[in-house]
Amino acid sequence: MTRSEILATVREELAVAAPDVPADADTAAHFGVDLGVDSLAVLEFVARLEYRYGIAVPDDAWPGLTSMDAVADHLHGALVTAS
Repeated sequence: MTRSEILATVREELAVAAPDVPADADTAAHFGVDLGVDSLAVLEFVARLEYRYGIAVPDDAWPGLTSMDAVADHLHGALVTAS
């Protein structure tokens, strides 16, 4: 799976967990600071991605998951390592 495919899925799942985020939001925008996504919505969002991809995000990775780009990079790396 390519990073761009993962990013499309990230956008899709973010739209479910945080429907107020614009569909064309900058992928580098900070969830809390720039997009106004609260921590509970981020938790739901990442949990949805974990379920969708069948992976677990380690506790030490959570602080770095601050944007769609960061999440896509993490997932891409995890999926490449898993395959």
